[in-house]
Amino acid sequence: MLPPAKDQPAYVLHRRAFRETSAIVELLTRDYGRVAAVVRGVKASGRPRMSIEPFTKIEVAWRGRGQMVTAIGSEAVQATHLTGDALFAGLYVNELLIKTLEPQEPVESVFRHYGTTLTALAVENDLEPALRRFEKSLLDELGYGLVFDVDVKTGLPIEAHKIYRPVDGEGFQHTGNGAAEGEATLTGAEIAAIANGDFTDNRARAGAKLVLRRALRQRLAGKRLNTRQLFARRPGQQVNV
Repeated sequence: MLPPAKDQPAYVLHRRAFRETSAIVELLTRDYGRVAAVVRGVKASGRPRMSIEPFTKIEVAWRGRGQMVTAIGSEAVQATHLTGDALFAGLYVNELLIKTLEPQEPVESVFRHYGTTLTALAVENDLEPALRRFEKSLLDELGYGLVFDVDVKTGLPIEAHKIYRPVDGEGFQHTGNGAAEGEATLTGAEIAAIANGDFTDNRARAGAKLVLRRALRQRLAGKRLNTRQLFARRPGQQVNV
């Protein structure tokens, strides 16, 4: 059961209207993971509006011990303003968290990486490296991380000059006599680049997207990410999630 909290650091992931004057917000908290909270009176005239905009870091207090708590106060600590492709990328990260994290599952390292990712999205022109690094850190935290240093079938160290095929949810396997036509492959050097968060090489970048998306699919368990569809339909978008 979730205990009452005071001054709990959190990021706002999502908000939706609830009844006439309230809202339900999804929070990524430092100590309790993903928490759903009812915020009352957000539309009431003459009353201060609580800080419940997505991408805002807040300190929040709540009461209640069930699956949904009631927020009784919050204070904005830092607001991150995202526009254009960065906004879409941020929405993707938020949806990914909502659909992969179990309610009230402690994920302190994800909380830290989320803050770092928001900063990167706000200031960097090349957004994909930040997305790939966040996806990898999320998978590692949730126990779905891939093995990047050894062949998952033989246990032998991955060698830079050899060619490997992705093994969904596990890591990489040496192709042996060669890859089948159309099969996705990566060199050991490209695998090492992904492991180190180095996406300067286009093949490593494309490979990271492929293998991380496949790993995330396992955790999503059939849940669709709507923001991927938004990206696909966005005219002139430059980011590939």
